Amino acid sequence: MLDNHIPHPGIPHTEVDMSSEHAVIVGAGAAGWSAADTLVRSGWPGRVTIVDPAGATNRTLVNKGVLTGLLTREQLSRPVPTGTDLLQDEVEAIEEDGTVQLRSGGRLAPDAVVIASGSVPRPASFEADAGTPRSRILPLHSADDAERVRRLLPQGGGRVVILGAGLVGSETASLLADAGVGVTLVARSSLPLRDQLGPAVASELLRRHRDRIRVRTGRSVARATTRSSSAVIELSDGETLEADAAIVAHGTLAHRPASGSDQGAITVDARLRTGLRGVYAAGSVASILARGTAIRVDHWDDAAAQGAHAARSILHDLLGGADPGDYGFDSGFSSRIHGSMLTAWGVATDRTEWSRHVEGAAVGVGRHLGRVTAVAGLDAPLVVRDLATSASRDLRDPMSLYPTGV
Repeated sequence: MLDNHIPHPGIPHTEVDMSSEHAVIVGAGAAGWSAADTLVRSGWPGRVTIVDPAGATNRTLVNKGVLTGLLTREQLSRPVPTGTDLLQDEVEAIEEDGTVQLRSGGRLAPDAVVIASGSVPRPASFEADAGTPRSRILPLHSADDAERVRRLLPQGGGRVVILGAGLVGSETASLLADAGVGVTLVARSSLPLRDQLGPAVASELLRRHRDRIRVRTGRSVARATTRSSSAVIELSDGETLEADAAIVAHGTLAHRPASGSDQGAITVDARLRTGLRGVYAAGSVASILARGTAIRVDHWDDAAAQGAHAARSILHDLLGGADPGDYGFDSGFSSRIHGSMLTAWGVATDRTEWSRHVEGAAVGVGRHLGRVTAVAGLDAPLVVRDLATSASRDLRDPMSLYPTGV
């Protein structure tokens, strides 16, 4: 079965005889959709099957669309890429020879597999009171979650406590505040998103939160319970918050498709290969060996880029196509929060060293071993774009040096 061991350096992913020419993509999210589409568009000679019980959906619209009432859950669906087949089933296990076992009892024996099964909400870091129903203390990960939260709020108002001030928590706080909901944002960190965006941008984002909503930083949940019409959250400093709903936004964990004791992200090499021949992983289920550590990213654009890279690695390994090289974390994202545009590029780790781009501007530049690997900014999309373009060129050219005077 698929385990979590590190891929073997030099594992012989060489050109093979394509007898059935069948590729299976596990998951129809951003990474899976992109992997399937790239294979078809790049001339994969056989079938491409996407296995997903729910089909393809755009999860970026869960809070922007369904939670706000702008979209229904059905409107989040999208067709699978042209030239691919959708099999609405679940993967139970992937054997060492790449055979895919389905929950329905079926088995697939493809030439290549891309595991792109995504993520699940990280469980709450606190325990609710014994016997407390979790009907008002909810994650916000799926359209079902968004619909449940929306049903708890009175039309045009209400109160929500958001537990977690990461990107999803921050964006959701802004969306709900714009809709007239009274929002309290709770963060365990005294400066949320410092590691991901750098202190300059994180500090400015926190200031904008404080201008629009109630914010409690440096505090954890000591106790959680529900009443007939409210969620009650007691913080570590003794303050009690009562609201129509509490949203747990503590990030995500990798969602492995295989049953058994193996948990956590699937470790892959820089070409997104697992330790099994012909089996690759991409998106938030994957942890990529890069920059002396293992990096897992969970956002839409990066997942799509990883899916495409995994497909190109398959085309190289099995059909002798062009070598895509190492995955570069060369994608970005944007989010509108309290009327400001947050833009970012690259990826930061606990080894990233942040500096302010220019004094007075909410733009941060993150470096690893002297090279720019992450950029973030508030209301500075062109500056971020230019910095990212230069940094991307530097990462592709190992002989060049990025200017250090920032």
